[in-house]
Amino acid sequence: MNELKQLPREIHKHIRARTYIGSSSLGVSDGLVTNLAFLSGFAAATSNLAVIRIAGVASMLAGSISMFFAGIIAGRSEYELYQADAKREAGEIEEEPEEEKDELREFYISKGLTREQASSVVEQIASNKAKFLEDILMHELHVHRAKIPNPIKAGAVIGLSFLAGALIPLGPFLLLPTKVDSLIGASLLSPVFLFSVGAWRGHVVGRRFWKTGLETLGIGLAAALILYLIGLSYGFF
Repeated sequence: MNELKQLPREIHKHIRARTYIGSSSLGVSDGLVTNLAFLSGFAAATSNLAVIRIAGVASMLAGSISMFFAGIIAGRSEYELYQADAKREAGEIEEEPEEEKDELREFYISKGLTREQASSVVEQIASNKAKFLEDILMHELHVHRAKIPNPIKAGAVIGLSFLAGALIPLGPFLLLPTKVDSLIGASLLSPVFLFSVGAWRGHVVGRRFWKTGLETLGIGLAAALILYLIGLSYGFF
């Protein structure tokens, strides 16, 4: 017995802030693609670098603020939806406890337990109303309170991520002296970051990094090219 206690314990490290990884990836890629496309179109329409810089900064700030409040609203809506589900299921537990037990029992049977084992487990869970409700929400509706992000944090993550992404194509326009140099700099810098963001997203979700990297790169370059052509045609009139 003592020998068993001396065996090393295997500890698995979990990804922290898992809930915010998707928002961060979305914010960075959205900010990068949006401002790259915007700056490309604006640069094709005008040769005034100062105006392009002001427009790029305005686009970056407007987008990040918009994403911040959108993240708050989305997080708040998710929490309110969870509350509505919990209230409805709590009412059903009070009014029809046996039907709720049957639904939970069938879930455990589908997982491989015998009917007797499932009934025993369900009776133990049902003895605690809070745990009973938690189990119903998790197995029937696939929702859990712990998975709901904090609205303010969610908004801050996606807003700041958008800001960081939008700054990448804007950087050359702020630092380089001419419009042509800025366009070249953004054209060289942005694809590298587009691919990197896509590859990171692929790594996080378990897809092939090069595939998601190329997807993000293709979408970003296509958006930039379309708006550049639109801006170029506008400059002709």
